[in-house]
Amino acid sequence: MSDFLDHLCSRVETAARHGTPLRPVGGNTKQFYGGPLQGEEINLSEWTGILAYEPTELVITAKAGTPLHTIEAALAEHQQELAFEPPRFGTQSTIGGVVASGLAGPARLARGGVKDYVLGCTLLDGKGQLLHFGGVVMKNVAGYDVSRVIPGSLGTLGIAVDLSIKVLPKAVAEATLQFEYSEAKAIEQTNDWLGKPLPINATAWENGLLTVRLRGARAAVDAATKGLGGAVMLPPAADAFWNSLRDQTHPMFTTPGDVWRLAVPATREPLNLPGHSLHEWASGLRWLRPAEGSTVEQIRSAVQAVGGHATLYRSSTPEHRAQAFHAPAKAMVDLQRRLKQQFDPAGIFSVNRLAPIL
Repeated sequence: MSDFLDHLCSRVETAARHGTPLRPVGGNTKQFYGGPLQGEEINLSEWTGILAYEPTELVITAKAGTPLHTIEAALAEHQQELAFEPPRFGTQSTIGGVVASGLAGPARLARGGVKDYVLGCTLLDGKGQLLHFGGVVMKNVAGYDVSRVIPGSLGTLGIAVDLSIKVLPKAVAEATLQFEYSEAKAIEQTNDWLGKPLPINATAWENGLLTVRLRGARAAVDAATKGLGGAVMLPPAADAFWNSLRDQTHPMFTTPGDVWRLAVPATREPLNLPGHSLHEWASGLRWLRPAEGSTVEQIRSAVQAVGGHATLYRSSTPEHRAQAFHAPAKAMVDLQRRLKQQFDPAGIFSVNRLAPIL
C-alpha cells in the first residue's frame, strides 16, 4: 500500500473514532451540487494516474483523482470514449468526481448513465478499510452491487480510491438536425422517433427549436438525415452547441439564479411551470430556471403529479440547498440508510450532502 493510502486510511479511522465529519474532494468542480458542504476536506487531487487500460477489452482503471481530460485523451488515441458524456466543468474535473456525482451529458439518452459503466472500484469505507470490488463485477458480503450504488452517492458511502470503467468506440458518423417545434410537439415527436430504428443519440428543445443528434454507422446516419428532414446544423456550430449542454456552459446554467433538474416520464405533457425551460433526453430531463416568486413546493408538487422528481441543481441560497433533493419513498429511504450504516457506521462522510436522504 502506498504512503498516500496509508495516511488516508489512518485519517478516516481517526475521524470515525472521534466522530469528525469528512468530505472527499477532487477538482472542487461540483461543490454547487447537493446539500450544504460540511466536514474537513479529504483532497484526492494528487492521487492520479491510469492504472490499467487495454483498448481491446474496453475497460480503463484509474485513480480517483485522475483528471477527466487525462482519461479522455488516453481514450481518444484509440478512438474510444466515455459513452455517457460526463460534464467536464473545466480542466479540474476528476474521474472520481464524475462517478460520485453520477452526472451524464446529452448522450445518456442513447448510451445510459454513469452507473451503467462502472465495473468496479476500490472503496475506503468509514472504518478505514479498503474494500475491493473489482473489474469483474462483484458483490460484497451484504449483497450490495457496489458498482451500482457508488455513482451519484456524492461521497456519502465512502471514498472511491480507484475505478474501473467500461468505455466504447466513438461513432463513425454524426449529424445534427433542427426543427421548429412547440414544446408539446417536440415531446410527441422525439418519443415517436425513439420507437423507430433511428440512430438518435441526443435531443434538446428550447425556445421552439428541437435539436437532434444522430450518431452511428455512416449509412444509418445518412438515411436518417434524409428521412427526418429538418435543417442540418454544420459541425462547428453543432459541436459548440452539444458541448455547451454537456459542460454546462449554456446560458441555462450560467445565468444567475436557481436551476432545477426535473426528471419526468419522457412522454408527459408540458409542465407549464413559470420560467425558462430546456429539455434533454427526449424530454425525460427538463431543466428549469423558475420565474421570480416560484416556490419549492410549487415546483415539486407539479413534478410529483406527473410521476417525476425535482432536484434543486444550482442555488446560492443556503436554506434552499438544504432542500436540494426530492425525498424518495420511505422504502427507498430505509434502503439508503441501511447502505449508509453498512459502509459508514459512524456517519462521517459528506454529512447531509444528500439531505434529506442521508
